[in-house]
Order: sequence, then C-alpha cells, then structure tokens
Amino acid sequence: MNKVFIDSNIVLYLMDEDEQKRTIAAQILALRPLISPQVLTETANVCKRRFKYTKEQILNLWADLTNDCFLVPTDVTIFSDAIKLSKQYNFQVFDALIVASALKAGCKTLYSEDMQHKMLVEKSLTIINPFAQS
Repeated sequence: MNKVFIDSNIVLYLMDEDEQKRTIAAQILALRPLISPQVLTETANVCKRRFKYTKEQILNLWADLTNDCFLVPTDVTIFSDAIKLSKQYNFQVFDALIVASALKAGCKTLYSEDMQHKMLVEKSLTIINPFAQS
C-alpha cells in the first residue's frame, strides 16, 4: 500500500471557493492520509486568521482530522532530519518538518502545493501537487 502524507494546504482546500480544488482535496482526505502536528498547527493558524474560526471550530476541525487521518508524532529525530533536509534540499523550515515526518512514516507520496511538483526526496518520497497541470 502506498502510504500518503498531506500538507496543510490540502486540508485548507476543503474550504476553497473552487469546487474542483475542494473535490480533489476531499478525494485525497478519503485516502485516510497521514498528517503531523505541524499540519494541524498550520491549518489552525490559517483557519483562525483567514476564516475567523473560533477556538471551538478549530478544536472540532482537529478532532475531525485526527479521526479521518493518521497522526504521526513529532520527536527529536524529526527535527534533526528536518534540519538536514532543509539544508540539503533548500526546503523552508516548516516544509522540512512535514517532509521529515512523511519520510519517518514511510510514505511514498506527499501531497503539497507548496513544494516542487514531482520532486523525489531521499529516493523514496515523491512530492505531488494535486492541482498542477501535468
């Protein structure tokens, strides 16, 4: 089975005005992907700022996400791996944390709009922008 990991932007497209992007995001979430605390935090931050979510709405969203996805815990090795990945691949710091989590979980695919489409990381993880025109 190809385990997939998602970035926060995939979750946020569930709330997008573009119906096609909402549909694609929902299809990816239906795969029961893996997520990290970083994804939950980034999603909450955007929902609070952009969508004016209340604390209760954010907590409900977190409950839904942790029910519909598999949560990969963050530990010290993920941070040290993220440092290495950030330097080696020139990832932004927060993106490096997500990539490190996906790698640690043994995922083959990371869905993200924020990173290079079809990039292969560590010969095992492919970053896919599901909204890219291939």
